[in-house]
Amino acid sequence: MTWGLSAITQRPRQIRTAGCIAFAALFIFTGISHFALAEGMVQMLPEWVPGRYPIIYITGIIEIILGLGFLWPSVRRMNGLLTLTFLIAVLPSNIYAALNSVDFGGNINGPRYLFFRIPLQLFLLWWVWFMAVRRS
Repeated sequence: MTWGLSAITQRPRQIRTAGCIAFAALFIFTGISHFALAEGMVQMLPEWVPGRYPIIYITGIIEIILGLGFLWPSVRRMNGLLTLTFLIAVLPSNIYAALNSVDFGGNINGPRYLFFRIPLQLFLLWWVWFMAVRRS
């Protein structure tokens, strides 16, 4: 236990870099899934929203670009701020999907899914802030 705490406090730069690489992989993977699983993701948007497929494809491209941005230290902080904004912007689609029991990504569980999704979203926001945005 002491060794773990010592490693964390003595190597914050490496930990933050590893956290950014992990988040990059997560966002690149989810961005690609916007193309591979577009049909399910479209269902996460209300039918009255125009251009649902283009929105899904554009947000997939945005996620890939944001994911790649975590790999360049010179743009990492700005990229983190943009990612925080993006995560907040897409939260309503997750809430909509959960409240309407959309059969995609756990949303079929309805509002119970929000008990998992909202803390996860808060964790992702914290992760981006801690690993990329905050100043050492």
